[in-house]
Amino acid sequence: MGSSRSTFPAYISSYGYPTSESSSWRGAPATHRHHRGQPIRASYTIPRPPPPNVFSNDSSPGVPASLWFADDFMLGAGMVIIQPSTGKVVVLSDEDTDERGQKHIQYFLPKGRKDVGESLEQTALREAYEESGYRVSFLPLIIPSHAPNPTGAGGTVHRWLPSSEPIYLHLYQWSRGHYGRDDTGGEYLTLWYVGQIGPDAVVETGTRMPDEVGYQTHLVSREEAMRLLHGGELLRIVDKAYQLFEDTRARIQDPDWQQFLRNVLGVDPAVYATWPNLELEGPVLAYPVERTAEEWYEDPPDGEPGNSQRAAAQPAL
Repeated sequence: MGSSRSTFPAYISSYGYPTSESSSWRGAPATHRHHRGQPIRASYTIPRPPPPNVFSNDSSPGVPASLWFADDFMLGAGMVIIQPSTGKVVVLSDEDTDERGQKHIQYFLPKGRKDVGESLEQTALREAYEESGYRVSFLPLIIPSHAPNPTGAGGTVHRWLPSSEPIYLHLYQWSRGHYGRDDTGGEYLTLWYVGQIGPDAVVETGTRMPDEVGYQTHLVSREEAMRLLHGGELLRIVDKAYQLFEDTRARIQDPDWQQFLRNVLGVDPAVYATWPNLELEGPVLAYPVERTAEEWYEDPPDGEPGNSQRAAAQPAL
């Protein structure tokens, strides 16, 4: 790691401002001279902002703490739609004509701005339905989220049980004038969720907004989706969503995970036998947890193995 401060030689102008040897500043006189006729050289340090926090390999570096007024930001939601029975992914396309009259096909995922009074989960489901034509529900996945558990579930069981929390937060700026002459631009924050469609799902007509009627819906393999969404954030979002889908499917069938649920969380693994068709209450799963993992570790019930044995039963996360 380099220093957060940069040292460089500079001349001193008679105005008292540091100027580099190649300075192009206007109005500054020649270098102030020493009584022996030699220019005075000095070193100055200019502070640099601290480097951004680097998170996991799945994320971009952190952004500085910010505060945006209502007129300078928008909230939205998008969705990766997977058909668990086939493993296929929903991708949308639209035809665009450039300034030279040449047509291009753009591929993307359903997303859009939150309506007034609407939750972001409702936004994700509505946008998925409007733009794709599919009736979509959340796909419960085991997600390493820092969101606290519902009241009564306690602890950190959300890292071990399926939920429908967002998997990504995407941030970008919209340009000045995008929403009118007086628009100064702003920040657009989009939460990305993972949804699912059934094996017999069909695309309904008449669901799209007037500026979306040209959209086409494609149900393609994971590999084809990655090819169509070549490069950029959408490819990474789909790739991570599919990884979580495959990991959750394998975890639910894993005897060690089932033993952990039974012995540590006091949950009957049969509750998840119908995955991915689980009953959700709002954005999170209604956890059937009798005690938190922390409570089991601190106070094992009579006849249960001790903490060391209990820890050995915990599946790798």
